[in-house]
Amino acid sequence: MKNFLYRHGLVLFLVVIIGRGLIGMFAVKGIQSINPALTIEKDLGWLIMLIYATCVILVVKWVKIDKEIGLTKPSSLKDWYVWLPTLIIPITLAFYLGFNSTLGHIPLLLIAAVGVAVNEEILFRGILLRAILPFGEAVAVIIPSLLFGIAHLGNIFVGGDLTYGLFQFGWTFFAGMALTAMVLANKSLLPAIAFHFVLDAVEYGATGAYGVHSTEFSIQWLSIFLLLNLAFFLYSLYLLKKSKTNQHQIKFAATPTK
Repeated sequence: MKNFLYRHGLVLFLVVIIGRGLIGMFAVKGIQSINPALTIEKDLGWLIMLIYATCVILVVKWVKIDKEIGLTKPSSLKDWYVWLPTLIIPITLAFYLGFNSTLGHIPLLLIAAVGVAVNEEILFRGILLRAILPFGEAVAVIIPSLLFGIAHLGNIFVGGDLTYGLFQFGWTFFAGMALTAMVLANKSLLPAIAFHFVLDAVEYGATGAYGVHSTEFSIQWLSIFLLLNLAFFLYSLYLLKKSKTNQHQIKFAATPTK
């Protein structure tokens, strides 16, 4: 079974998606059977994300693809520094939304942010990227990111605002492509996980919700955030192209002359 999942990355991706979903659903239903007043949006989001993150980590460790998908430290500090310009996104988010959470709620919001970052990066920029990369780099950048965006449309069906959900699909698609390109350039998932955590921690702290927002946001703000993620995508393409050029130059310099 382990060898089969190792060889068939798309099957592994589906197994993890379905398996962690079922485990999370049964956990929530069990808790809600005791206290029906608890909701995913306000109360149980952190638990679901913790379950999801635990599931994906255990699976990649069991199948032994953790290092293969980039769960290793970047080769140099430069691979961290290139992410600094992307912090304009959470900074803008914090400036616009402010902070609207109670101190007692912060630990749960941070747990949720860690869970989301670990879960989504390992799934989409790890397991799925590894499975699709043999079909070409362009396909590997686009397809997992499209699925990443579609996955966020599910928030609409658990209490999220429709307009927010549609814009969220757009920016998660662009952000997904950006993160994929950055992972390909860095050959490590850790900076992507760190950036994803910071972004979600700011969002959750600003709204007091676990990524599912029933509150309406202005079209202007949603559009700005969409454009920021588009800029992130263009920046990531530049870095990916630059990394490939550097690799080519290193390979050329290492080629012995006759």
